[in-house]
Amino acid sequence: MQFEEKENAQPTQSELSIDRRNFIAGLWHGAFLAFGMALTDPTTVISAFVSNLTGSTVWVGGLSTVLTVAGALPQLFVARWLEPKPRKLPYLLAAISLRVISWGTLAWLIFSIGTQHPIMLAWIFVGMLVIFYAGGGLANIPYTDIIGKVIPQERRGAFFGGKGALAGPLSVGAALLTRQILANVHYPNNYALLFGLAAFGLAIASLGFWAIREPLSSAVNNKMLPWNEYWHQLLNASQQMKELIGAQLLTGFSLMALPFYVVFALKQLQAPAGAVGWFLLVQVIGGTLSNLMWARLVDHSGSRRMLFFCAITSTLTPILAVVLSPMGWIALLPVFFLAGAITNGRNVGFQSALLEIAPVAERSTYAGLNAVLTLPIAFLSLAAGLFLQHWSYPALFLLVAAFVGAGAIAIDRWANRR
Repeated sequence: MQFEEKENAQPTQSELSIDRRNFIAGLWHGAFLAFGMALTDPTTVISAFVSNLTGSTVWVGGLSTVLTVAGALPQLFVARWLEPKPRKLPYLLAAISLRVISWGTLAWLIFSIGTQHPIMLAWIFVGMLVIFYAGGGLANIPYTDIIGKVIPQERRGAFFGGKGALAGPLSVGAALLTRQILANVHYPNNYALLFGLAAFGLAIASLGFWAIREPLSSAVNNKMLPWNEYWHQLLNASQQMKELIGAQLLTGFSLMALPFYVVFALKQLQAPAGAVGWFLLVQVIGGTLSNLMWARLVDHSGSRRMLFFCAITSTLTPILAVVLSPMGWIALLPVFFLAGAITNGRNVGFQSALLEIAPVAERSTYAGLNAVLTLPIAFLSLAAGLFLQHWSYPALFLLVAAFVGAGAIAIDRWANRR
């Protein structure tokens, strides 16, 4: 049976059954994806591993930049290629498989090389992470289009929030497991085990998309546009997205600080290695508890108003890190709680806002263009690493708060113009 997007037709019982199946399958994927990603969280686990390997803030910040570029840069080219295709699911499954393979390979390499060649292991680590995050970038294009097709607009807040809420217990379990592994398994085998378990979690998560019934889209052009025509489409899309992009760029300064909260605690506040597991646990709990609040705000007040409250939270978090740091590393636990809320809030709010703006036939283009236009955010972590070579962590956190506060003002104006 073929399914096409219908603007005004009443859904049949069969279509309602497929809608429920797709909703549940999407939640399954989100829950187990969160489990896998919590085991290898980039702002705690990966940052701590890179810091152990290299002892350099430039490596920590530079790696965050490389990963973001690897995930974003190919998306516009992939969008032009995928947009004419009525079904995107096979390409999403291929990208997910690439991520599973790269994480499994990385786990084996860490175990095989051990501590004998730390710099060589660091470069291998970067290579495998680039493949993993490039796979995530390739998956983002079909994912955005598929979710836009199978989740109605009036249920997207419930979907994104419900996905996070169901992911909560698994993420908390992953954080507790991570804490035990980091504390009780010898380095670097503890990190090898984490990446191996993460690959398993992502494989389980992929079953959700194997179960989804993607409808054929009748609102696509079956031919790939020539670059000169596609360029005009991009220019028009960028005009429609300018407020969204501006909001992401300014509030994206919050991501500049995220990888360095854990490094600050380890290097400046003498937190023990086992503290990384506690930071991750608290961060996961913060993200889980905030999901229902973000979802309710999206459904009842709109994505823009929700993003305003997320930006206010993002502004206060680095200030809180400065204020609490004299009391020791344990006092930073609220900072990681809010960091989790911020990360999930940005995902819920900006994904919802993008789907509201993007025309049905151009979702792939809007998703790819959004990734490319927000690419400057990728270089903020590298800039932070260089900044910390000459300035202090509190100076960095206060600088971040100033830019994100400006972003909150811009989002407030954007929301009021709606």
